[in-house]
Amino acid sequence: MPNFVYRAKKANAETQEGQIVAMTREEAVEKINQMGLIPVTVEESSGSAAKRRSSTVLKGGKVKSKELYLFSRQLVNLLKSRVPILRALELVGSQIKNDYFRGIVDGIRASVRGGRSFSDCLAEYPQIFSHLYVTMVKAGEEGGSLHVTLGDVAGYLQRQNELSSKVKTAMAYPLLMMMVGMGTVYFILTKVMPKIAGLFSNLNQSLPMATIIVMKVSKFLIDWSWGIFVGLIVIIFSFRKWAQSNAGKTSLSQIQLGLPFFGQFILAVEMARFCQTLSLLLKSGVPIVRALKLSAPVVGNELIQNQLFKCQEELLAGRSLGQSLKEASLIPEIVGHVVAIGEESGSLETILNDLAENYDTETNETMKVMTTLLEPLMILVIGSLVGFIVIAMLLPIFQINAMTN
Repeated sequence: MPNFVYRAKKANAETQEGQIVAMTREEAVEKINQMGLIPVTVEESSGSAAKRRSSTVLKGGKVKSKELYLFSRQLVNLLKSRVPILRALELVGSQIKNDYFRGIVDGIRASVRGGRSFSDCLAEYPQIFSHLYVTMVKAGEEGGSLHVTLGDVAGYLQRQNELSSKVKTAMAYPLLMMMVGMGTVYFILTKVMPKIAGLFSNLNQSLPMATIIVMKVSKFLIDWSWGIFVGLIVIIFSFRKWAQSNAGKTSLSQIQLGLPFFGQFILAVEMARFCQTLSLLLKSGVPIVRALKLSAPVVGNELIQNQLFKCQEELLAGRSLGQSLKEASLIPEIVGHVVAIGEESGSLETILNDLAENYDTETNETMKVMTTLLEPLMILVIGSLVGFIVIAMLLPIFQINAMTN
């Protein structure tokens, strides 16, 4: 049962403070009245509220990045209109359709009403609000410009969502074509080929090698369909488990950066994320060491992330960030040179933002090239495979015609 902290007045106007156990705030007020006191403030204790919110979080749920962006943007608009934070949270929370997220926003509002800072309340939900988000909000609170900082955070979330959406969109069509193509090939080999193979078995002549290969593949797929299905599931789960290990992350990071053409694309995406994040943090007044520590985890590639953490250690040792980035083997040399210039001129955040925009432009151009090349490439591969199967099925018929003539 929740605990409520109250401050009340006695008949002689003397103030008394204490705690009382009750199911609701209204019940707590009633109990205080029964004690002969006049309640002034009655708030749920932070410990009790945190416990209640923890039980809500344990029920599970998920907040999409788009939902977090909309929450931030709506909150910014209300704060700009000089709506108090408690009222703003109440209005934004009422608009949230996700029950899980709405419950968390209600919990944050209760903690803020209890006297805690907004950033401290957000920090209780690290599964939704990242260290970067909390640090930005804290910087805004300390600087007296919460709505400005939240606006920057909302803009940052929007850019990150757009970047992720562009990458997914660029890969969606080729993957769809591959799935449809492989499904077509599987259908031909398991449904069409067996019927034709029955006709070929009655022929008293040797079959072409291409036809024999296709018939054997068809028989293998039919006889071992369940085995192949189970094997694929085992491989996928094993791969996911390995990919989450330290060795797997390192190996996958090496493979990603080593891929022809795709490696440069992945590097550009990571650099765009890093530069945007670091620029945003520096703009909000976060110290550069802390900003670098928060920016590094935004990078998905394990090897690049490790080099950024090493740069942070060198920064603590007294070296400049630009020099450290220049010596990082995986980070483009231009990043180190640009950062060094920004440090010397005192405009690091501006230069980093310009660099992020350049990488964003490069990413867009690369995705256009990828989409242009991948579509015909997938058509060529799938078409060649289907064509080979069709020719393998027709070759014996051509042989019969040739013998008849």
